[in-house]
Amino acid sequence: MDQKTGDDIGLEELRNYIRTIKSFYSKLLSFSAESIQHYKLLIFVGVVLGAGFAVYKDIKEKPYYFGKASFTYNELHKRIYGEMIDKLRNLTITDSYKTLGEKLKLSEKDASGILDIEAVNITGSPLSEDMSEAKLPFYIRVKLTDRKLADTLLVSLENYFNNNHQAKTIVANNSRQMADKIVFFKSQLIKLDSLKSSYRFYLSTKTYNAANNTINTFNPIDLYTESEKLFNATSDLESILKSYKAVKILDSFILNDIPVKTALVLVLLKFIGLGFIISVFLSLFFYAIKKI
Repeated sequence: MDQKTGDDIGLEELRNYIRTIKSFYSKLLSFSAESIQHYKLLIFVGVVLGAGFAVYKDIKEKPYYFGKASFTYNELHKRIYGEMIDKLRNLTITDSYKTLGEKLKLSEKDASGILDIEAVNITGSPLSEDMSEAKLPFYIRVKLTDRKLADTLLVSLENYFNNNHQAKTIVANNSRQMADKIVFFKSQLIKLDSLKSSYRFYLSTKTYNAANNTINTFNPIDLYTESEKLFNATSDLESILKSYKAVKILDSFILNDIPVKTALVLVLLKFIGLGFIISVFLSLFFYAIKKI
């Protein structure tokens, strides 16, 4: 009697496995076709509801202008500013335009023109999740219903950042320290100017004593060099102090000329497909229960 080899047994098992898989999918397709046929009205309703929701969403969606502005910062961590913008974004999602206007010092009407707002870092990732220490610029992206709102919003956002209590305290302390340094540097400059005046007076009145061979060995270069350093340091501090803020605008919003809106066809395809998939799953579920 012939005996099957190990290879023959393995091949037969593989064929049986393939037949089992084919049988399973054949039964699944048959079951799906029967359930769809049985609940075709449900699937039709799902498609109609999906189309209706797509039309409703298209009517509700407002055309918007997209823009992005950049900011630099001197104090606090950028993640804090990201979290501040996240709070504003939550207000736009919930249509809390009265509170949004209060936060940004805008009228409720202007605030309602902000459809979306988000803060991202230089790589486009959410700023509130950026834990890096590098003080790189960050960006605010917005969707606005009115292009004229961009300039007003830009200033409002800068003020919103700088009105952070912790940032205001740090800026006030640093400003006071810089002001004290400026006063000190200016007092030192007055002393150096006095020394320079005295030295010039000495040069204008001194006489050369040929008998005693008296000569002037004083080198005024160090005096003038130190005076110049103090003057430059004072000027730099005054310039910094004049515009010192926790956050400053780097580049203003640049918006598209024509408002954009998602095409109705794309919205229809998305929600009709979603309605079809949900209704098919429901029909499978109901038909399976019926067969039990």
